[in-house]
Amino acid sequence: MSTHATKPTNATETVSHLGDRPLLGVTLLMGCLIAMAGISALVKLLGTDYPIQQLLMFRFGIAALIFLCLASRNGGVQALKTRRPFDHAVRTLCGIVSLSAYFYAITEIPIADASAISYAAPIFVVVLSIPFLGERIGLQRWLAVLAGFVGMLLIARPGVMSLEVGYIAAIASALFGAMVVVWLRRLAKTEKTITSGFYYNTTGALLAVGWVLLTGWTTPSATDLALLVLLGLLAGPQQYLLAASFRFAEASMLAPLDYAFLIFAAVIGYVFWGEVPTLITWIGCAIIAASGIFAAYRERVVSGRQKLQPPPVT
Repeated sequence: MSTHATKPTNATETVSHLGDRPLLGVTLLMGCLIAMAGISALVKLLGTDYPIQQLLMFRFGIAALIFLCLASRNGGVQALKTRRPFDHAVRTLCGIVSLSAYFYAITEIPIADASAISYAAPIFVVVLSIPFLGERIGLQRWLAVLAGFVGMLLIARPGVMSLEVGYIAAIASALFGAMVVVWLRRLAKTEKTITSGFYYNTTGALLAVGWVLLTGWTTPSATDLALLVLLGLLAGPQQYLLAASFRFAEASMLAPLDYAFLIFAAVIGYVFWGEVPTLITWIGCAIIAASGIFAAYRERVVSGRQKLQPPPVT
């Protein structure tokens, strides 16, 4: 799932405010993480009585309406025009697969485990940036990748127990979430956050509705219907708060704080479902967080060096 913090899809949106109000940026990110924790808790709660496709229908459908309203207030149809439909299609489909896999993982394994493995996405990003973005990766970032995979394997523990489908789904969520990040970087120079968000959520809603029509509808109670609506209502603001946080604070400041979600997830799992993360899980979480933060730091250092290099002589 692409729940972990990534840079907003329109680089030009961040320039004028980047780093100007770091406290506001941190506050917005915390709001995003709280919304993510709420979404995870609702999926865990509702997933025992309703199929994943029905949860996705509410999550995508209501978020699509929110982004449609945002688009109508920010240029209307013009805000939705794009010359890069293929890149949007790849980003959208990868995002849908990532989120679907994450929802399934939450219903099958402890929230802390599913969240920790999904946060290995930045490690996959480093690997995928070589073929898709043409980046060159140094030894230090390769070591961060190796450490991240070790942390992920510690949590999944494939050598100790048979690898459960829920853990496989969490790993798939991280992999496809990394694809989302890579494609957002490809779209960043020309596309707006609203454009990407609208196509992603609208396509997800249409596919989820079709899935529900094929497999059947489970009529929710009044209380559960309210919770399903809340699931969708949290999704739009969560994505908006994530993008907005990077307008006011640098990514290098926000990256370490993003991993606070792992603590939120562990607390929710313990309070509501009595899930107590094992020591191995905490060690795996720490390794994944450290490797992800270091990989982000090295990327920033390398990018800074490239900006300082003189342009080639032509």
